[in-house]
Amino acid sequence: MEAVIVGGGHAGLVASWHLLQRGVAHVVLEGGRIGESWRTQRWDSFAFNTPTWMNRLPGDPEGEPRDGFVLRDEWVTHLVGWAERHALPVRDGVQVTALRQVGMGFRVSTTAPDLGDLDVPAVIVASGMQRVPRLPSAAGAVPPGVRSLHAADYRHPGALPLGGVLVVGSAQSGGQIAEELLLAGRRVVVAASTVARQRRRYRGRDTLDWLREVGFLDQTVAQLPDPRMRFAPPPIISGVGRHGHTLSLQGLARLGGVLTGRLVGFVGSTARFGDDLAASIRRGDAASADIRARIDGLIATKGFDAPPPDPDDADPDDLPVADPDAVAAAAPRELDLAAHGITSVIWATGFGPDIGWIDDACLGPDRSLPPSGGAGAVPGLWFLGIPWQSSRASAVVRGADRDAGDVTEALVGHLGRSGTNGWAERPTGA
Repeated sequence: MEAVIVGGGHAGLVASWHLLQRGVAHVVLEGGRIGESWRTQRWDSFAFNTPTWMNRLPGDPEGEPRDGFVLRDEWVTHLVGWAERHALPVRDGVQVTALRQVGMGFRVSTTAPDLGDLDVPAVIVASGMQRVPRLPSAAGAVPPGVRSLHAADYRHPGALPLGGVLVVGSAQSGGQIAEELLLAGRRVVVAASTVARQRRRYRGRDTLDWLREVGFLDQTVAQLPDPRMRFAPPPIISGVGRHGHTLSLQGLARLGGVLTGRLVGFVGSTARFGDDLAASIRRGDAASADIRARIDGLIATKGFDAPPPDPDDADPDDLPVADPDAVAAAAPRELDLAAHGITSVIWATGFGPDIGWIDDACLGPDRSLPPSGGAGAVPGLWFLGIPWQSSRASAVVRGADRDAGDVTEALVGHLGRSGTNGWAERPTGA
């Protein structure tokens, strides 16, 4: 055994595919089932907000997965079938409990009696860099009798108590969940985030198709005007429907949603909100205008065949808000949940990495992950699935394929430099 991959999501499976192409003996250890996070941390109607060309795995024929936007269960089925077709060496139901450096390699401790501890010269951690639900301190102060759950635990409107819902956060998950609840007839209050937005389709094509042409997805951290921008959530957009659709704060309000600024906290049964709603609205409108301008510039420069901008073809969910300050002034700054019939709070507040089982010596200062490239703090260790690992595209399936290829090249070089003679699985204490 030359390498262990921890995690059987799309990043770990693609890394396995690349290692097989290079003849590296390895095993993929997955604590649950293939695609476990997709199975258990996405709601029932979840659809990718990226078109299928951004979600193809190595060896997928054009058009697979199906045309359109892939649903949660379709994606899991595709992952499982793809792993079987390529005979990837996956062991599911095997939890990795510890990873530490031993000599020139690593000891990977597992829950499988037949595996025990594995000693190998190389490890790829692909166990989910966005997997552990993040909850702010305010989550501990939710009023009694109000159900509080992270977006990872939301499944469908009928699974919530009857009554209104406070959705905290309006990025990808918060925006889509709020929209689903509104369409189901629920009263929804959205504590908005300051997040960019992009129109779903523009000038005859999906905006992500245009952005691929302009090099937007290949942008690296070094090319950003401010490196801190890498921590910002991606522009909100929806893949629900045949061609997906634009998702915006004004669109949620048009459906009946009550918009507020960010949630500051709770005092008794009362939620308090910040005064940043106008800034959040402006951020979405400005980002969408900037993306459309990039596309217009690309078409003009490259001479692409595209219909001209048409004011009569305006997307109602992408129309800028005429007076964000007036909208913000009318928004509640306080809301008594009991008086307004709010019975649930959904925290769409993001995810963090699952790295608690990794020894300190294998991580950077303050147990940090590598800022780029994926190389760990010690030779022979790599991470996959880090946002902006190589570029903006690292956050999507197609980008994970490229990152996995880069990691594989580095891993093969590491094995060639250090040699693999004498490496084998050894029992605990060997």
